[in-house]
Amino acid sequence: MTIKSLLLGSAAVLALGTSAQAADPIAVALDTCDLLNITGLTISSESNCLAFSGEVSYAWKYGNYDLDTVTAGTQNTTSDVAWELTATATADSDFGPAFATFTLEGASTDSGAGAVDTIGFGDAYVGIGDAASTVIYAGKKGTIGNTDDGETLTAVFSVELSDALGGNVGGHVIQLQSSLGDGVTAGIGFEDLDTTNNATLVGTVAVSQDWGTAHATVAFDDVLLGGGAWDLHTGGSINADNLTFQAAFITNEASAWQAVLSASAEFDMFTLAAGLNLEPASMWDFAISGVAAIDDNTTLTAGFTVNEASAWSARVEGEFGVSDTLTADAGVTFTSASTSTFDAGLTWAPGGGYEASVGVEAASSGDYSISTSFEKAFE
Repeated sequence: MTIKSLLLGSAAVLALGTSAQAADPIAVALDTCDLLNITGLTISSESNCLAFSGEVSYAWKYGNYDLDTVTAGTQNTTSDVAWELTATATADSDFGPAFATFTLEGASTDSGAGAVDTIGFGDAYVGIGDAASTVIYAGKKGTIGNTDDGETLTAVFSVELSDALGGNVGGHVIQLQSSLGDGVTAGIGFEDLDTTNNATLVGTVAVSQDWGTAHATVAFDDVLLGGGAWDLHTGGSINADNLTFQAAFITNEASAWQAVLSASAEFDMFTLAAGLNLEPASMWDFAISGVAAIDDNTTLTAGFTVNEASAWSARVEGEFGVSDTLTADAGVTFTSASTSTFDAGLTWAPGGGYEASVGVEAASSGDYSISTSFEKAFE
Protein backbone atom coordinates (compact mmCIF):
# COMPACT_ATOMS: atom_id res chain seq x y z
CA MET A 1 0.00 0.00 0.00
CA THR A 2 1.42 3.40 -0.96
CA ILE A 3 1.49 6.41 1.37
CA LYS A 4 -0.94 8.17 -0.98
CA SER A 5 -3.40 5.27 -0.76
CA LEU A 6 -3.11 5.17 3.02
CA LEU A 7 -3.73 8.91 3.35
CA LEU A 8 -6.69 8.91 1.02
CA GLY A 9 -8.16 5.86 2.74
CA SER A 10 -7.84 7.42 6.20
CA ALA A 11 -9.33 10.67 4.96
CA ALA A 12 -12.25 8.84 3.45
CA VAL A 13 -13.01 7.08 6.73
CA LEU A 14 -13.00 10.37 8.67
CA ALA A 15 -15.15 12.11 6.09
CA LEU A 16 -17.65 9.26 6.18
CA GLY A 17 -17.72 9.26 9.97
CA THR A 18 -18.59 12.94 10.19
CA SER A 19 -21.26 12.79 7.52
CA ALA A 20 -24.94 13.04 8.32
CA GLN A 21 -25.41 9.62 6.67
CA ALA A 22 -23.18 6.64 7.40
CA ALA A 23 -23.30 5.54 3.77
CA ASP A 24 -22.21 8.94 2.42
CA PRO A 25 -19.95 8.14 -0.60
CA ILE A 26 -16.70 9.90 -1.43
CA ALA A 27 -17.34 12.15 -4.43
CA VAL A 28 -14.84 12.67 -7.19
CA ALA A 29 -15.68 16.36 -7.61
CA LEU A 30 -14.93 18.77 -4.79
CA ASP A 31 -18.44 20.26 -4.86
CA THR A 32 -18.90 20.39 -1.09
CA CYS A 33 -15.53 22.09 -0.53
CA ASP A 34 -16.31 24.59 -3.28
CA LEU A 35 -19.68 25.41 -1.73
CA LEU A 36 -18.04 25.94 1.69
CA ASN A 37 -15.22 28.04 0.14
CA ILE A 38 -12.58 25.67 1.54
CA THR A 39 -9.40 25.37 -0.47
CA GLY A 40 -6.08 23.57 -0.12
CA LEU A 41 -5.49 19.85 0.43
CA THR A 42 -9.10 18.62 0.63
CA ILE A 43 -11.32 15.58 0.08
CA SER A 44 -15.04 16.00 -0.50
CA SER A 45 -18.00 13.75 0.22
CA GLU A 46 -21.65 14.48 -0.45
CA SER A 47 -22.01 16.61 2.68
CA ASN A 48 -18.55 17.03 4.24
CA CYS A 49 -15.32 18.69 3.22
CA LEU A 50 -12.19 17.29 4.86
CA ALA A 51 -9.17 19.63 4.85
CA PHE A 52 -5.63 18.72 5.86
CA SER A 53 -2.64 20.79 6.91
CA GLY A 54 0.60 19.93 8.64
CA GLU A 55 4.36 20.08 8.82
CA VAL A 56 7.33 17.73 9.18
CA SER A 57 10.74 18.99 10.30
CA TYR A 58 14.15 17.57 11.12
CA ALA A 59 17.06 19.29 12.90
CA TRP A 60 20.59 18.06 13.70
CA LYS A 61 23.19 19.85 15.81
CA TYR A 62 26.82 19.06 16.73
CA GLY A 63 29.29 20.77 19.06
CA ASN A 64 30.06 21.58 22.71
CA TYR A 65 27.28 24.15 22.76
CA ASP A 66 25.43 23.17 25.96
CA LEU A 67 27.77 23.45 28.92
CA ASP A 68 24.89 23.18 31.38
CA THR A 69 24.74 19.45 30.68
CA VAL A 70 27.96 18.72 28.79
CA THR A 71 31.51 19.01 30.14
CA ALA A 72 33.51 21.81 28.49
CA GLY A 73 35.63 20.57 25.62
CA THR A 74 33.49 17.52 24.85
CA GLN A 75 31.19 17.06 21.88
CA ASN A 76 27.45 16.64 21.86
CA THR A 77 24.82 15.95 19.22
CA THR A 78 21.07 16.37 19.14
CA SER A 79 18.76 14.96 16.49
CA ASP A 80 15.11 16.04 16.47
CA VAL A 81 12.19 15.04 14.27
CA ALA A 82 8.86 16.79 14.76
CA TRP A 83 5.59 16.53 12.88
CA GLU A 84 2.05 17.83 13.06
CA LEU A 85 -1.11 16.85 11.19
CA THR A 86 -4.40 18.74 11.42
CA ALA A 87 -7.65 17.55 9.88
CA THR A 88 -10.91 19.50 9.82
CA ALA A 89 -14.21 18.06 8.60
CA THR A 90 -16.83 20.72 7.78
CA ALA A 91 -20.47 20.44 6.72
CA ASP A 92 -23.24 22.97 6.27
CA SER A 93 -26.01 23.28 8.88
CA ASP A 94 -28.94 25.54 9.74
CA PHE A 95 -26.69 27.36 12.26
CA GLY A 96 -23.72 27.77 9.95
CA PRO A 97 -20.73 25.51 9.28
CA ALA A 98 -20.49 22.48 11.60
CA PHE A 99 -16.93 21.27 11.99
CA ALA A 100 -14.70 18.84 13.85
CA THR A 101 -10.95 19.47 14.17
CA PHE A 102 -8.12 17.43 15.59
CA THR A 103 -4.34 17.83 15.57
CA LEU A 104 -1.86 15.00 16.02
CA GLU A 105 1.64 15.96 17.15
CA GLY A 106 4.72 13.79 17.27
CA ALA A 107 8.43 14.02 18.00
CA SER A 108 11.50 11.81 17.97
CA THR A 109 14.37 13.32 19.94
CA ASP A 110 17.90 12.06 20.59
CA SER A 111 20.09 14.12 22.93
CA GLY A 112 22.75 11.46 23.41
CA ALA A 113 20.81 8.68 25.15
CA GLY A 114 18.93 7.28 22.16
CA ALA A 115 15.80 8.48 20.42
CA VAL A 116 12.69 9.10 22.52
CA ASP A 117 9.46 8.99 20.50
CA THR A 118 6.30 10.78 21.61
CA ILE A 119 2.89 11.25 20.04
CA GLY A 120 -0.21 13.00 21.31
CA PHE A 121 -3.16 15.22 20.60
CA GLY A 122 -2.96 18.95 20.24
CA ASP A 123 -6.42 20.40 19.70
CA ALA A 124 -9.44 18.11 19.34
CA TYR A 125 -12.80 19.88 19.34
CA VAL A 126 -16.13 20.36 17.59
CA GLY A 127 -17.75 23.63 16.66
CA ILE A 128 -20.73 25.13 14.90
CA GLY A 129 -21.53 28.61 13.66
CA ASP A 130 -20.36 31.38 11.38
CA ALA A 131 -17.34 33.44 12.43
CA ALA A 132 -19.19 36.54 11.23
CA SER A 133 -21.89 35.96 13.88
CA THR A 134 -21.64 33.32 16.63
CA VAL A 135 -19.57 30.15 17.02
CA ILE A 136 -19.84 27.49 19.75
CA TYR A 137 -16.79 25.32 20.58
CA ALA A 138 -16.40 22.24 22.80
CA GLY A 139 -13.45 19.90 23.34
CA LYS A 140 -9.71 20.28 23.80
CA LYS A 141 -8.75 23.77 22.64
CA GLY A 142 -6.85 26.91 23.52
CA THR A 143 -8.39 29.74 25.52
CA ILE A 144 -10.66 32.38 24.02
CA GLY A 145 -8.82 34.89 26.19
CA ASN A 146 -7.04 37.65 24.27
CA THR A 147 -3.44 38.14 25.42
CA ASP A 148 -2.24 40.21 22.45
CA ASP A 149 0.08 43.24 22.69
CA GLY A 150 2.07 41.63 25.51
CA GLU A 151 5.35 41.65 23.56
CA THR A 152 7.32 44.71 22.50
CA LEU A 153 7.56 45.75 18.86
CA THR A 154 11.35 45.57 18.94
CA ALA A 155 13.46 43.34 16.73
CA VAL A 156 16.30 41.06 17.96
CA PHE A 157 15.48 41.46 21.68
CA SER A 158 11.96 41.71 23.05
CA VAL A 159 10.49 41.98 26.52
CA GLU A 160 7.08 40.54 27.22
CA LEU A 161 4.45 39.78 29.80
CA SER A 162 4.71 36.59 31.82
CA ASP A 163 1.93 33.97 31.91
CA ALA A 164 -0.91 36.43 31.50
CA LEU A 165 -3.88 34.35 32.67
CA GLY A 166 -2.31 32.17 35.33
CA GLY A 167 -2.14 29.01 33.21
CA ASN A 168 -5.57 27.65 34.30
CA VAL A 169 -7.17 28.32 30.91
CA GLY A 170 -7.66 26.34 27.74
CA GLY A 171 -7.58 22.54 27.93
CA HIS A 172 -11.07 21.02 27.95
CA VAL A 173 -13.46 23.85 27.15
CA ILE A 174 -17.00 24.94 26.30
CA GLN A 175 -16.90 28.35 24.60
CA LEU A 176 -19.08 30.84 22.77
CA GLN A 177 -17.70 33.66 20.61
CA SER A 178 -19.73 36.33 18.85
CA SER A 179 -19.05 39.12 16.39
CA LEU A 180 -21.11 42.16 17.41
CA GLY A 181 -20.36 44.20 14.30
CA ASP A 182 -18.14 47.22 13.59
CA GLY A 183 -15.04 45.26 14.58
CA VAL A 184 -16.30 44.34 18.06
CA THR A 185 -16.16 40.74 19.32
CA ALA A 186 -17.02 39.13 22.65
CA GLY A 187 -16.72 35.67 24.12
CA ILE A 188 -17.42 33.63 27.22
CA GLY A 189 -16.40 30.11 28.16
CA PHE A 190 -15.76 27.47 30.79
CA GLU A 191 -12.15 26.29 30.51
CA ASP A 192 -9.71 23.99 32.32
CA LEU A 193 -12.56 21.49 32.72
CA ASP A 194 -10.05 18.62 32.64
CA THR A 195 -8.94 19.60 36.15
CA THR A 196 -11.03 17.64 38.66
CA ASN A 197 -13.84 19.65 40.28
CA ASN A 198 -12.64 22.79 38.56
CA ALA A 199 -13.79 25.25 35.93
CA THR A 200 -12.30 28.59 34.93
CA LEU A 201 -14.82 31.17 33.73
CA VAL A 202 -13.28 33.31 30.98
CA GLY A 203 -14.83 36.45 29.51
CA THR A 204 -13.32 38.58 26.78
CA VAL A 205 -14.18 41.61 24.65
CA ALA A 206 -12.16 43.17 21.84
CA VAL A 207 -12.41 45.87 19.19
CA SER A 208 -10.37 46.22 15.99
CA GLN A 209 -10.85 49.30 13.82
CA ASP A 210 -8.81 51.65 11.62
CA TRP A 211 -7.40 53.53 14.59
CA GLY A 212 -6.06 50.37 16.23
CA THR A 213 -7.17 47.69 18.68
CA ALA A 214 -8.28 47.30 22.31
CA HIS A 215 -9.15 44.24 24.34
CA ALA A 216 -9.72 42.92 27.86
CA THR A 217 -9.94 39.39 29.27
CA VAL A 218 -10.77 38.27 32.79
CA ALA A 219 -10.43 34.68 34.06
CA PHE A 220 -12.07 33.52 37.31
CA ASP A 221 -10.40 30.31 38.47
CA ASP A 222 -12.11 27.47 40.35
CA VAL A 223 -15.63 28.90 40.10
CA LEU A 224 -17.23 25.57 41.04
CA LEU A 225 -15.65 25.65 44.50
CA GLY A 226 -15.58 29.42 44.89
CA GLY A 227 -11.80 29.72 44.90
CA GLY A 228 -11.76 33.50 44.42
CA ALA A 229 -8.61 33.63 42.26
CA TRP A 230 -8.75 35.78 39.12
CA ASP A 231 -6.49 37.21 36.43
CA LEU A 232 -7.00 40.26 34.21
CA HIS A 233 -5.26 41.02 30.93
CA THR A 234 -5.91 44.21 28.97
CA GLY A 235 -4.10 45.86 26.12
CA GLY A 236 -4.32 47.76 22.89
CA SER A 237 -2.56 49.53 20.06
CA ILE A 238 -2.94 52.87 18.28
CA ASN A 239 -1.90 53.56 14.69
CA ALA A 240 -0.98 57.12 13.69
CA ASP A 241 0.51 57.44 10.20
CA ASN A 242 3.95 55.82 10.44
CA LEU A 243 3.78 55.45 14.24
CA THR A 244 2.43 52.54 16.29
CA PHE A 245 1.92 52.62 20.05
CA GLN A 246 1.18 49.46 22.01
CA ALA A 247 0.57 48.64 25.67
CA ALA A 248 -0.59 45.72 27.82
CA PHE A 249 -1.23 45.25 31.53
CA ILE A 250 -1.89 42.21 33.72
CA THR A 251 -2.92 41.88 37.36
CA ASN A 252 -4.61 39.38 39.68
CA GLU A 253 -6.40 39.01 43.01
CA ALA A 254 -3.05 39.19 44.87
CA SER A 255 -2.37 42.65 43.36
CA ALA A 256 0.61 41.33 41.43
CA TRP A 257 1.00 43.26 38.18
CA GLN A 258 3.13 43.73 35.09
CA ALA A 259 3.00 46.28 32.26
CA VAL A 260 4.60 46.46 28.81
CA LEU A 261 4.83 49.67 26.76
CA SER A 262 6.15 49.80 23.21
CA ALA A 263 6.34 52.10 20.18
CA SER A 264 7.68 51.91 16.65
CA ALA A 265 8.25 54.39 13.83
CA GLU A 266 8.49 53.27 10.22
CA PHE A 267 10.35 55.36 7.64
CA ASP A 268 11.26 54.80 3.98
CA MET A 269 14.37 52.72 4.59
CA PHE A 270 14.36 51.88 8.28
CA THR A 271 12.20 51.14 11.31
CA LEU A 272 12.94 52.17 14.90
CA ALA A 273 11.29 50.54 17.92
CA ALA A 274 11.57 50.61 21.70
CA GLY A 275 9.88 48.76 24.54
CA LEU A 276 9.76 48.78 28.34
CA ASN A 277 8.60 46.13 30.80
CA LEU A 278 7.68 47.24 34.34
CA GLU A 279 7.13 45.04 37.41
CA PRO A 280 6.86 45.60 41.19
CA ALA A 281 9.99 46.08 43.33
CA SER A 282 11.47 48.42 40.71
CA MET A 283 12.12 45.57 38.29
CA TRP A 284 12.28 46.54 34.62
CA ASP A 285 13.62 45.56 31.20
CA PHE A 286 14.22 47.89 28.26
CA ALA A 287 14.84 47.06 24.60
CA ILE A 288 15.53 49.16 21.50
CA SER A 289 16.13 48.20 17.88
CA GLY A 290 16.66 49.53 14.40
CA VAL A 291 16.03 47.74 11.10
CA ALA A 292 17.40 49.19 7.85
CA ALA A 293 16.43 47.89 4.39
CA ILE A 294 19.55 48.82 2.44
CA ASP A 295 18.11 47.44 -0.79
CA ASP A 296 15.81 44.66 -1.95
CA ASN A 297 18.39 42.03 -0.97
CA THR A 298 20.05 43.43 2.15
CA THR A 299 18.62 44.13 5.61
CA LEU A 300 20.70 45.21 8.61
CA THR A 301 19.36 45.04 12.19
CA ALA A 302 20.76 46.24 15.50
CA GLY A 303 19.30 45.68 18.97
CA PHE A 304 20.10 46.41 22.60
CA THR A 305 18.48 45.34 25.88
CA VAL A 306 19.23 46.13 29.54
CA ASN A 307 17.51 45.57 32.92
CA GLU A 308 17.50 47.03 36.42
CA ALA A 309 20.55 44.95 37.36
CA SER A 310 22.55 46.58 34.54
CA ALA A 311 22.79 43.27 32.68
CA TRP A 312 22.80 44.04 28.98
CA SER A 313 23.10 42.43 25.55
CA ALA A 314 23.74 44.01 22.16
CA ARG A 315 23.50 42.43 18.72
CA VAL A 316 24.11 43.39 15.10
CA GLU A 317 22.91 41.10 12.31
CA GLY A 318 22.40 41.12 8.58
CA GLU A 319 20.30 39.21 6.08
CA PHE A 320 21.45 39.02 2.48
CA GLY A 321 19.52 37.70 -0.52
CA VAL A 322 21.95 35.60 -2.54
CA SER A 323 19.32 34.52 -5.08
CA ASP A 324 15.57 34.14 -5.35
CA THR A 325 15.73 30.96 -3.26
CA LEU A 326 18.90 31.37 -1.16
CA THR A 327 19.35 33.72 1.83
CA ALA A 328 22.45 34.24 3.95
CA ASP A 329 22.54 35.69 7.46
CA ALA A 330 25.25 36.58 9.95
CA GLY A 331 25.34 38.28 13.35
CA VAL A 332 27.39 38.97 16.44
CA THR A 333 26.17 39.35 20.04
CA PHE A 334 27.95 41.01 22.98
CA THR A 335 26.92 40.87 26.66
CA SER A 336 27.74 42.58 29.94
CA ALA A 337 29.27 39.26 31.08
CA SER A 338 32.16 39.96 28.64
CA THR A 339 31.09 37.21 26.26
CA SER A 340 30.55 37.40 22.52
CA THR A 341 28.97 35.04 20.01
CA PHE A 342 29.19 34.92 16.22
CA ASP A 343 26.67 33.04 14.10
CA ALA A 344 26.02 32.62 10.39
CA GLY A 345 23.75 30.56 8.20
CA LEU A 346 22.29 29.80 4.79
CA THR A 347 18.61 29.14 4.11
CA TRP A 348 17.31 27.55 0.93
CA ALA A 349 13.59 27.96 0.12
CA PRO A 350 12.94 26.59 -3.40
CA GLY A 351 9.16 26.70 -2.97
CA GLY A 352 6.51 24.09 -2.39
CA GLY A 353 6.57 24.75 1.35
CA TYR A 354 10.08 23.25 1.61
CA GLU A 355 12.93 24.93 3.48
CA ALA A 356 16.44 23.79 4.44
CA SER A 357 19.17 25.59 6.36
CA VAL A 358 22.69 25.16 7.69
CA GLY A 359 24.30 27.26 10.40
CA VAL A 360 27.41 27.71 12.53
CA GLU A 361 27.84 29.40 15.92
CA ALA A 362 30.99 30.16 17.88
CA ALA A 363 31.35 31.88 21.27
CA SER A 364 34.29 33.56 22.96
CA SER A 365 34.00 30.93 25.71
CA GLY A 366 35.00 28.23 23.22
CA ASP A 367 31.49 26.89 22.73
CA TYR A 368 30.56 26.11 19.14
CA SER A 369 27.93 24.31 17.11
CA ILE A 370 27.17 23.24 13.56
CA SER A 371 23.51 22.73 12.75
CA THR A 372 21.19 21.92 9.89
CA SER A 373 17.42 21.69 9.52
CA PHE A 374 14.86 20.60 6.93
CA GLU A 375 11.10 21.14 6.91
CA LYS A 376 8.05 20.89 4.68
CA ALA A 377 4.65 22.44 5.38
CA PHE A 378 1.46 21.62 3.51
CA GLU A 379 -2.17 22.71 3.41
